[in-house]
Amino acid sequence: MEDILAYIEETYAPVALFVYGSRADGSNGPDSDFDALALAADGTARHDMSFVGGVQLDLFVHPVRDLQGSFDPAEFLRLLDGKLVWDRDGSGKALLDRLAAYRDSLPAKTPEENRTQVAWCRKMLQRAGRGDAEGFFRWHWLLADSLEICCDLYGRLYQGPKKSLRWLETAHPEAYALYTEALSRLDAAALERWVAHLEALLTHSE
Repeated sequence: MEDILAYIEETYAPVALFVYGSRADGSNGPDSDFDALALAADGTARHDMSFVGGVQLDLFVHPVRDLQGSFDPAEFLRLLDGKLVWDRDGSGKALLDRLAAYRDSLPAKTPEENRTQVAWCRKMLQRAGRGDAEGFFRWHWLLADSLEICCDLYGRLYQGPKKSLRWLETAHPEAYALYTEALSRLDAAALERWVAHLEALLTHSE
């Protein structure tokens, strides 16, 4: 990691650096990249995917001004689960405070929104059974989007597949098992069981 930090320092001289993802929580493996965001004093935004010491970077560099004015905090919530490696002018902490305030202000989905989402899952399940290209597309679409819907039904902020799956496995192992089965098998019965679980969650929450 030291060689990567030295590269970032030499190349961008950032005033603040966040590391997130597997390198921050210790779950990285041999093929893991290095997820980071650097705040630079000036310049323009860029995305660095260089290799350093055999590790590929996934480094986003932003001038501080871009994240002090008007921007979409939802695009940066991943930083809240990361590490602030250095913060030389306080801009890193200021950004974290703003992101935390945004996260805490997010309203929970209304019962009507939850009903609409679960009804969409049932509709996608029906269309997925066509057996043609469009049907299989909807099959995978349903699997991808229903993880976030599941988080909504449990009252959990969706934080991407990796963190959400890890949370689901620990907090709701039965749901995790159903979802994993539906993901790993092109089996209509497994997909039906997953959608039925979402419908049961909806009923329980109302």
